[in-house]
Amino acid sequence: MTRQRLVLLFSVPSALVLGGLGLLVAAGATGRQASAGTNIGLEHPQHFVARHLIASALAVGAGFAMVRVGVDRLLRAAPYLFVGALVAGLAVFIPGIGVRAAGASRWLHIGPLSGGPAPFLALGVALLLSAWGAPEPQPVAADDGLPRFVLALSMTFVAVLTLIVHPDFSAAGVTILVALVALAGLGVGGRWLIPAAAGLAVALGFVAAQFRYVGGRWHGFMAPLADRRGKGFEVLALARARAAAGGGGAGVGLGHGSTRRYLSSPESDYVFAVIVEELGKLAAALVVVAWLCIGVAAVLAARQASDRRLSAVSLAAGMALLAPAALHIAVCVGLVPIIGVTMPLVSYDPAAVLTAGAEIGIIVAVARTGAPA
Repeated sequence: MTRQRLVLLFSVPSALVLGGLGLLVAAGATGRQASAGTNIGLEHPQHFVARHLIASALAVGAGFAMVRVGVDRLLRAAPYLFVGALVAGLAVFIPGIGVRAAGASRWLHIGPLSGGPAPFLALGVALLLSAWGAPEPQPVAADDGLPRFVLALSMTFVAVLTLIVHPDFSAAGVTILVALVALAGLGVGGRWLIPAAAGLAVALGFVAAQFRYVGGRWHGFMAPLADRRGKGFEVLALARARAAAGGGGAGVGLGHGSTRRYLSSPESDYVFAVIVEELGKLAAALVVVAWLCIGVAAVLAARQASDRRLSAVSLAAGMALLAPAALHIAVCVGLVPIIGVTMPLVSYDPAAVLTAGAEIGIIVAVARTGAPA
C-alpha cells in the first residue's frame, strides 16, 4: 500500500468517525436541553445538531476544496488567507458581529453560525510560515528568503498578540505550537526551537496569571470542594461524569447523562465528558485512537514530501488539529484546569469544524502532491 493511500486510510475515516460522534452527541445531549428552554435563543429542539450538521457539510466541502486547489496554490495564497484570518480575529471587537461573554471577546456571530476565529488564525499562521520558508534544508540561509521569513515570524507574533488581547490563552498557546511545528518542518533546529518554546511558555503563563479568572480556574482545579460556587463546581461535575461511566464500556446511554445539566456548555467545551459518561469508555477510546490516526496521517504526508514547505504545512495542520483536541481531553479527564477549549470536528463550534475540514484536506493534498518524482 502506498503512503498516499495510508494517509487517506488514517485521516478520512477518522475524521468521519469524529464528525459522526459529534453529531450523535449533539442530537442526544442537546435535544432535551433545548426542549426545556434552558438555552436562550434556541429556535427548535435540535438547534445545536442542525447547525453542527451545516458546519460539518461545509467542512466536507472545505476539505474537498483544499484537495482540488492543491497545496502549491494554497501556499501562494497564504498571505491573503492570513490577512483574512487576522481580520476575523479583530472583528470580534466590532459590536453586532463580535460576541462578548465572561469578560472575553472570542466569538463571532454571522447569520445562522457562530464560533471563534482562533482556528482560522492558527491555520493562517501554519500556511504563512510554510509558504515563506524555502524548500531547501536550511530555510533562512538564502538572503532573498530571509526578509519574508522574518516578516512571517512578525505576523505570527501579531496573531498570537491578537488572541491574547481577546483574551484566549489556550488558543494563543495552540497557535504558538503550530508555529513551532511549522518551523521544525522547515528545518529549524531544536537548539533554536526548544529555548524559544520554553521562553514563550513562560511569557504566556506570566501574562495569563495577571487575569483574575485564570487564578480562579487554577484554584477551582486544585481545591474544587472549597470552590463549589466557582470553577470547582464544574471540576466536580466532570469528576461525576467520569464516575458515572463506571467500569463498563457502554456508558449510561445517549441523552441520559447528567453532565449536560451541570455544565454550562456540554455540547462544546465538555463534549468529551459527555461521550465518556453517555457512550462509555470504549467510545472515548475510539475518539483517542481516531486523533492518533490523524496525527499519523500528518506525519506520513510530511515524510513523503520532497519540499520542506509541504512537510511544514502538513505537520502544522496536524498540530492545529491535535493540540486543541489533546487540551480538551486533558480538561475533561481532570489533568489540567478548565481552560475552555473545544474539540475540533466533535464539539459544537462551527468555525472549528469548518477549519478542521480544511486541515484534513490540506494533509490529504500534501500526500497527493508531495511525493518525489
